Amino acid sequence: MARRVDLFCEDAAHEAWARALLTRLAAQQEVEVSIQVASARFGVGRLKRELRAYEALLGKEGGLPDLLVVIVDANAVGVAARRAEIAEAIDLEAFPVEVVGVPDPCVEHWLLADPTSFAKRFGEQPELPETGDCDQWKAALVKVLERAGEIVTGGGGEFAEEIVEVMDLYRAGKASRSLKQFVDDLRAALKRLA
Repeated sequence: MARRVDLFCEDAAHEAWARALLTRLAAQQEVEVSIQVASARFGVGRLKRELRAYEALLGKEGGLPDLLVVIVDANAVGVAARRAEIAEAIDLEAFPVEVVGVPDPCVEHWLLADPTSFAKRFGEQPELPETGDCDQWKAALVKVLERAGEIVTGGGGEFAEEIVEVMDLYRAGKASRSLKQFVDDLRAALKRLA
């Protein structure tokens, strides 16, 4: 029986990343999942409002997901502060299993966290920014994909499945502590669902 995973994301790049990673890790854990996107657009503010409404709806109608996954960028706020924001937006204890991912500073950092595997797949080595500026990470992702001859129409997030498929998650986790935490948390959650 497929386990229901409800996904709340800041935008389409987060959704693509989460789908790809959930699919990969669920297959490794031999857990069948049915991913439903509850929200994947319009940034942090709308995500928090929709989380509150979603929780209220579930409280009235029941039907909790087996796993709730929330992904939102740290941006300049930081991982701990962003997690606290999400905790304020919804009662995470109301769900059987939940995982909150906070890419630091943004999901594009996670997409570029394993430049070696990225280069093997796309034939181009990304030039990684040395700052925590999300605009620079987004530009670096688009730039390397375009150098590789890819047509980028969605900021690079549309290549998440291909990137996650070849990514060495151990190496990527060493490069990004927030990614390691999310992968570890997601693996543990899926193990509980097995």
